[in-house]
Amino acid sequence: MSLTPIEYEILAEDEDALDLESDALPEIETSKTWLIDLDSGRVGTFIDDEEAIRQYIRKALMTSRNRYLIYDDTYGEDLRDLIGQNLTKELMDVEIPRVVREAIKEDDRIEEVSDVTVTQYNSDSILIEVTVITTTGFYITEEVTT
Repeated sequence: MSLTPIEYEILAEDEDALDLESDALPEIETSKTWLIDLDSGRVGTFIDDEEAIRQYIRKALMTSRNRYLIYDDTYGEDLRDLIGQNLTKELMDVEIPRVVREAIKEDDRIEEVSDVTVTQYNSDSILIEVTVITTTGFYITEEVTT
């Protein structure tokens, strides 16, 4: 009995191409993901490579850590914890880049977060420019308002 309503049969020529004994996952050649329109909340077509990393950076910096059950405790940012604590400007200048680095470095496609610049912040938003180096050696700079 099949678990799906569609009967699926592996053809002999396809079976040779499958490594059914291996526990190793196949390597992913690209980083395809769904395009998410963050303004409307709608999901679009597939994106990959640089565009997917840019989306990851924006989304990770716009999502509060430990707030949504769909994400594990390494995804997202803790910037909301800093805002409104009446910290000195000097401390915010140190803490914001640290928190941004922690949020972004979790992605396997990112080798290093090389630069984080906070150009303005007030009681309800922060404008951040971040530069990352990917595992393939590309530099990507993204600007995010959180």
